Amino acid sequence: MLRFPSRRPSLAGPLVALALALLPASPALAGPWAPDQGAGYVKLWLKYLYGFSFNDGEGRDFSYGGYHEVHLSAYAEVGLFDRVGLVLHAPLVRTFHLEDPRDGGYTSHLSPGDPTVSLRWQLLSIGRLAGSVEAGVRMPFARPGPVQEFYGTDEGNPRLGDLRIGTGVWDVPLVAAVGYGFDGFYLAGSGGYVFRSDGYDHQVVWTAEAGGNLGSAWQVRGRVTGVHSIDVWFDEEAPGHGSPSGIGNGTSYLGFAAELDYQFQPRWYIGATVEGGLGFLRRQTGGPVVTIYLANRFGPS
Repeated sequence: MLRFPSRRPSLAGPLVALALALLPASPALAGPWAPDQGAGYVKLWLKYLYGFSFNDGEGRDFSYGGYHEVHLSAYAEVGLFDRVGLVLHAPLVRTFHLEDPRDGGYTSHLSPGDPTVSLRWQLLSIGRLAGSVEAGVRMPFARPGPVQEFYGTDEGNPRLGDLRIGTGVWDVPLVAAVGYGFDGFYLAGSGGYVFRSDGYDHQVVWTAEAGGNLGSAWQVRGRVTGVHSIDVWFDEEAPGHGSPSGIGNGTSYLGFAAELDYQFQPRWYIGATVEGGLGFLRRQTGGPVVTIYLANRFGPS
């Protein structure tokens, strides 16, 4: 771990208005369409989170020291059979940088993330209407448990919890999706359930998405995402966490993403995404998320 002195930046009004950050707690979803056999899509992205204002399990906001995340991740999907695709979401390298407001020093943590592997079956294809089901498993690769104590900036620097960079539990997401492609744009939505091991709250997840072309080379997309943790009475319940990363038990949020990409070569795309919150945040930090990415479509035309 690295430790160095810092200066805490001020928070301007327009930045605070971006509200709450979306953390990668939900499984990566790419709509109801399965790639053709032998075809696919790969994406590599770099994400930056500027964190502030931690929201606990009771909906209360607390100020704390500086917090930053920089993550490098990959996503891939490939058609295995007719209307059946393999999907991989792999957080490759993640860094977490948390300030201790008692002395102004940062501690940094480096870790891989928990990869998710799933199968998507496009069971519905009627004209431009498509529907699919996707089932997968998220494997606990990252280090579980607390890695650093987490303090607020109020008088006396109250302890708010512990930074966590991994859960150590297995997740099994099951998701159904539907979409319709119009001339030049599409609409899609999904809903699902995430089973979590070791007494963790299960999750209800959903998305609503729309996108379209802006000329011959530009594409734009907008998405609203919900992740809602629920108590499961037959589990031996694990305690809720108090980590700004949102990695742990009990995280919930409602958020949005706006994405723009440019096709600079046949089948090659570069783009950027901005994410923020719409409400219902529990057990994670607020703050804007900015992502840049490179993507490629491959296989038969």
